[in-house]
Amino acid sequence: MHFYMDNQTLCSQNILDLSDVSTWKIYSHIHYHNKYMYFSDTHCSLTIRTNKRIWMSIDYFQSNSSSTFPRCTEAKYAGIDDRLQIIDGFQTGSILRIICGKDTDQRFDRTPLILKSSIFTIDWQTKSQSYGFELRFVTYDLSTDGKCLNSSQFYCQNRRCIDSSLICFDDDYCGDNSHLNSVERMKQCPQRIPKQKLMNWSWMIIFIVVRYTVEKS
Repeated sequence: MHFYMDNQTLCSQNILDLSDVSTWKIYSHIHYHNKYMYFSDTHCSLTIRTNKRIWMSIDYFQSNSSSTFPRCTEAKYAGIDDRLQIIDGFQTGSILRIICGKDTDQRFDRTPLILKSSIFTIDWQTKSQSYGFELRFVTYDLSTDGKCLNSSQFYCQNRRCIDSSLICFDDDYCGDNSHLNSVERMKQCPQRIPKQKLMNWSWMIIFIVVRYTVEKS
């Protein structure tokens, strides 16, 4: 599921309910995939409601701000920077992270952000033009005693429980890539198993069948 921050119909909603969605992506603008720049002087504030914990990763970010990362946190520069803010609760809530400045800045904070609140707001404001951002959100529960309470969930090694349907994809929905070589993935997603492994398994099955046939005869 994809959302775009230049969609005014989306931005005009009071709240976007994603309680039944396990993962989604949010992009700066609808032409992000075509590598077109976003427009200047736009503003979108999107409030999202879920029923689980969420972790957010910044898969890509590039603005054309006049400042580097340390400056963009200062209020006196708020009027000249393209900036993305993640806010706890509604728009007037406490700011969890401010993202702006050039993506080449070594101090740019790309670490995943854990959202414990069921309501959070993404606020995007532009003053210039550049290529924008791509954010990925994944809902999860915390495991109890090393187990997921819901049978439809997959247990990640970092103790997160994600929707088991996500393990068939190559994206890191766990946050530690622990699903990639899991037994559950091999059982549930045979199309994702490398061809060499499938060939090895095929020869093994043939060998077992032949051996069984010989011994039986």
